[in-house]
Amino acid sequence: MLYQDSGEIRKEVSVLCLIRCEKYPIFLLIRCCSHVGPVIPLLFSRESPPTVVGTILCPWGSVEDNRLRLCLQKPLSPDPPLLLIDLPSCDLEGVCRITFECSAEHSRGGSLLDEPSWMVRCNGSKTGYGRRRAATKADMWALEAVRPVSTGAGLLLPPKLDSATAGPSACAFMYMRGSFERVIGSPDSESYHLVDPTSCLGPEISFFFLRG
Repeated sequence: MLYQDSGEIRKEVSVLCLIRCEKYPIFLLIRCCSHVGPVIPLLFSRESPPTVVGTILCPWGSVEDNRLRLCLQKPLSPDPPLLLIDLPSCDLEGVCRITFECSAEHSRGGSLLDEPSWMVRCNGSKTGYGRRRAATKADMWALEAVRPVSTGAGLLLPPKLDSATAGPSACAFMYMRGSFERVIGSPDSESYHLVDPTSCLGPEISFFFLRG
């Protein structure tokens, strides 16, 4: 269900939320939009496009590893991620269109998201290459930590670890997480578009996967 303002005052409030969790201390800094006055519901008969949960992770405070991680998952599913891919750093501001391209000539066939490597463009400019891989313990720790967050962005701090147990999972992550509409154009093209009706996350992000 969508809602439409009927001429009332709309104000944006910046909120700093601290989720206190013994295992996963998460700091959230998001913009929340509140409405003054009644709202009018708009009903649509057509079904909404299928959605997936998208999480973008960026190691924070790490000099050696500054590559972004993009993870796409089915909502509320314990199954492994549909996709986990490393990609070059890029500015996720304003209108952001990230395109992943691979060659059909060197393709192994099968599902588009199963392709192992991609050329990455951000708003038309080549930024490097992305590589699909299995999730590490650090990745799974971070994804499990942000599972309670449906839509938000912030800083995920690792648990306190002693020197004997410290490892990759000791890394802090900046993250952004939200729902993405999945649009399948053909076996060789599909796209994912951020669903952010209240503009809490800020940037308008879309991912395009193309094989040709």
